Amino acid sequence: MWRVVLDTNVLINADKGEFSYPKRILDLVLQGALEAVITSQVWRENRLLVDRLVKDERLKGDIQDFLIMAEQVEPSRVQVPIEDKEDLKLLAAAKGGRANFLITEDRHLLDLGNFNGFDILTPEQFWSRWEQTGGGDSWNSWIKNIISN
Repeated sequence: MWRVVLDTNVLINADKGEFSYPKRILDLVLQGALEAVITSQVWRENRLLVDRLVKDERLKGDIQDFLIMAEQVEPSRVQVPIEDKEDLKLLAAAKGGRANFLITEDRHLLDLGNFNGFDILTPEQFWSRWEQTGGGDSWNSWIKNIISN
């Protein structure tokens, strides 16, 4: 199973609708098709910003479930020249959690492309990879889940 770190901007942008890539990815985690990893520092940031910026109560509930489900990991030390030093915590979470992917919409991180063995992708790029590697079958499951709720 793929291990992922979701940047806070992905969780917030899940508010763009049920069919948005961020929401699809969040749903995959909630369905158990992906394993999310998180550090306590990233957890706190997610909690704080989601509480402030997400207005949809159902989505807030989904994100709370995500935060409960995510595996708490210890961050690993990372050194990389990056413009926004706040982004280091996401790289440390992905490395410490042995993630396969860091999913973000942050250009500073996306410019790295691959870092310490994990790929840094936009939600749309991740979804494309997911479908290309057989996860696309989950699209049908994902649609069925949306319809049944």
